[in-house]
Amino acid sequence: MQENSIIPLLFQFYAHFGWVGSLIILLGCLITALPYRGRSAEKYSFLNHFISELGEIGVSKLAAIFNIGMIIGGALFLPFIAGLGLVLGTVWAYIGMAAGLLAAFSSILVGVFSMDRLEPHRKAAMTFFRSGLVTVLFFTIAVFVQPAEQRVIPMAVNFFWHPGYSLLFGFFSDRQQKDQQKRSGKLLA
Repeated sequence: MQENSIIPLLFQFYAHFGWVGSLIILLGCLITALPYRGRSAEKYSFLNHFISELGEIGVSKLAAIFNIGMIIGGALFLPFIAGLGLVLGTVWAYIGMAAGLLAAFSSILVGVFSMDRLEPHRKAAMTFFRSGLVTVLFFTIAVFVQPAEQRVIPMAVNFFWHPGYSLLFGFFSDRQQKDQQKRSGKLLA
């Protein structure tokens, strides 16, 4: 009987998938944001635009780069998340892994359903953000509860996850405020 060789490879290289996937998404965003001009010929701003607008076909000149970056980056997150969950090997990590695999798959769908296809895009993006929050929360717990003598992920890693968690949480808080203002007629846009 032949031993499964995928798991040892995953344990050895999972972190590389995460770094490369993150870099591809970041480069896709930066490359697309530089020449971006919106519907009113405005430059792209992370403060005034949704990141998904970078992939809006017909508006963003380099939408294909953003969308392909999301697809490739999301595909690379799949083995990263699986490896991280298996390496940590706790219930907390397995919950984080399940949410993370959903987030990674949703990232792929964000690239497939660009913002010009609003309804499927919105579902994919909201699933990505929400499952991403759950992923970070449960992996943070999994790292904190590792026995000191069996620590496989340094505690310091949690300090790098908190800014990402804060950004995601801030996105939802801001989005919720804008939605409430729209419903009450206080926001014109």
